[in-house]
Amino acid sequence: MAIQKVYSDLTTDLDIHPIKGDLTLLTDEASVKRSIINLMFTEPYERFFNPDIGAGLKAYLFENISPDTEYIIREKIIEVINNYEPRANIINVSVKAFPDQNYYSASIVFSVLTSNNPYTLDVILKRAR
Repeated sequence: MAIQKVYSDLTTDLDIHPIKGDLTLLTDEASVKRSIINLMFTEPYERFFNPDIGAGLKAYLFENISPDTEYIIREKIIEVINNYEPRANIINVSVKAFPDQNYYSASIVFSVLTSNNPYTLDVILKRAR
């Protein structure tokens, strides 16, 4: 009988489980989704001793909205997931600009290595002032 891996991470706010009294864990696809979001919003040189980690998307959110910028953001997302999230297999990444509201919408479809089920992560990329 094969043992199936279960991926788990701690929640970012370190919640306590109400019954067990332990720290709450994110498992499998929830864990991978949280990791992808963290990687997307991390800037290079933001993490000590790991200056290469991060997508560096903040700089592109202040560029003029264009198909070129959509393409660059898409490629940055793919690159950061491929380089730093080995638990995810990317199926599709699409980025759409909304010029009237000044934001991008990114939709990431991926599967976790332990299953073939596709999961979708929708993220709004909006610049903070």
